[in-house]
Amino acid sequence: MSIMKHGIGGIADAFSSAKQTGRATLIPYICGGYDSPAKTVGLLLAMQKGGADIIELGIPSPNPFADGDTIKESHKIAIDNGTAGMRDCLCILETARSKGLTVPVILMGYYSNMLVEYNCDINKMCQDAAKSGANGFLVVGIGEGKQELEFNSVCYKHNLSSIQLVMPGSTDQRICDLVGMASTFLYVVSVSGKTGARDALPPGLNDAVARVRAQTELPLVVGFGISNPDMVNGVSNLSDGAVVGSFLTNSLKKNAGSESDEVVMCREVLNLNSGSSQGPGATNQAMKLSQVPLHVKEENIAKSMLARYRWHKAITVVKVCQAFGPIFS
Repeated sequence: MSIMKHGIGGIADAFSSAKQTGRATLIPYICGGYDSPAKTVGLLLAMQKGGADIIELGIPSPNPFADGDTIKESHKIAIDNGTAGMRDCLCILETARSKGLTVPVILMGYYSNMLVEYNCDINKMCQDAAKSGANGFLVVGIGEGKQELEFNSVCYKHNLSSIQLVMPGSTDQRICDLVGMASTFLYVVSVSGKTGARDALPPGLNDAVARVRAQTELPLVVGFGISNPDMVNGVSNLSDGAVVGSFLTNSLKKNAGSESDEVVMCREVLNLNSGSSQGPGATNQAMKLSQVPLHVKEENIAKSMLARYRWHKAITVVKVCQAFGPIFS
């Protein structure tokens, strides 16, 4: 049995191990507490058995606005069955670790809910996450500029990776800022809109990944919509990893009960993993596996970024006032 490596180093090792065997990294997702805390523990272990390299553990939210119907429903079921938020998910993770879960785990959640639960004490939040065996965070809804820089710095202080989301509409400057905050990998969102399984990869995905690759040597993973081994293989040969979420939750929903959910999950992850092999022509491959976030390493980068976001915010306020000023005069 492999030994768990904590924090940022564990994520870097996961990418290194996959590359040594000619594979991209497979990252399955499950909402914590779906459909019960005990069931989630079993599903996490089943994912590992099926070959997951890293796992995304969702923190249930009453308003998961970035998620489609499948994941949204899993959040509701988890909450209805007693998983209220991050602390409950950390208990699930601790239990899974005690039962042999060694692969890195990224906590995926909505930042406003996490702040409320921890009374805005992000230092305590990161401290608890690290103590419970998490390797990092992927947060949605965090404010650009000061809020994300502060959170990213606290994560790094506790040896946690803050995973950056690159959206389809991200500008080159925004990608540069995200690269500056990255410590392990960046998550390239394949399509605009909400999460949900799809039948094919979107056109132009290689160009979208290459656009991010031009600014960083860190691993890039692709997510949103991946639902079969062929799609995993397509993503695996133009990036360093694939994230799969809605498809796996749908597979559990379709289980008629003749098999345990753990058996279904293990089989589906194993099947998806069959598509993770990389050919000799794989593109956009990482040249390094981790870094000190640039804004942590160089204070001037953080200052420049903050100044730019303040300027953009001021310009936006002026434009709004110009547009609506006559209404209030």
